[in-house]
Amino acid sequence: MNFASLIVAQQAVPVRDDIYLFVSLGLLGLALVFLVLELFIPTAGVLAILTGVAAVASIASMFVYDSTWGGIYLVIVCAGSPIAVVLAFKVWSKTPIANRMVLRGGADGSPPAPQGDEPPTDLSRATRGMAARATATHLCAFVGRSGIAATTLRPVGFVRIDGARLDAVAENGFIEAGRSVSVIEALEGQLKVREESSADSASGSAH
Repeated sequence: MNFASLIVAQQAVPVRDDIYLFVSLGLLGLALVFLVLELFIPTAGVLAILTGVAAVASIASMFVYDSTWGGIYLVIVCAGSPIAVVLAFKVWSKTPIANRMVLRGGADGSPPAPQGDEPPTDLSRATRGMAARATATHLCAFVGRSGIAATTLRPVGFVRIDGARLDAVAENGFIEAGRSVSVIEALEGQLKVREESSADSASGSAH
């Protein structure tokens, strides 16, 4: 009698269907596969969406299997998702696709940032800087000297000083060609000149 009662009691207890456990774990594995494929196959986010759907379905299946295990599983998935994304990004950054995207530069056309141990130097920019400094030093030597307006300055044009033809800008906006000028300042790449009066020209000639 007792043995029969035990059999009936066991039959009365609902048997947990373990199929949902395997379905949950399988969906989680499928989500990971979709995530890895997203790193190598550009699908405009389709695989990323499938990854999220598979992960949600995996959690739902675990809750169907057992509510307690479902809660634990939810916490584990939520805590592990950021770690998985970070690891996936690190793996993706070393793929040929990532390298091609970096070589193309940003969307605004800016040059790509240096990677690895490459020094963040730009030789062409350094060369231009050295040339600009050399030009500025050269032009500073003409400050205080006199010359002739080789072209009409409106206000930009050319002056000739000691046989050298130089870019110049007129202080007052206009100087006719052939007028005597004096250099009052060296600007970036050009000289600022002032038209000499007749008295200044005569004084300069006397010296």
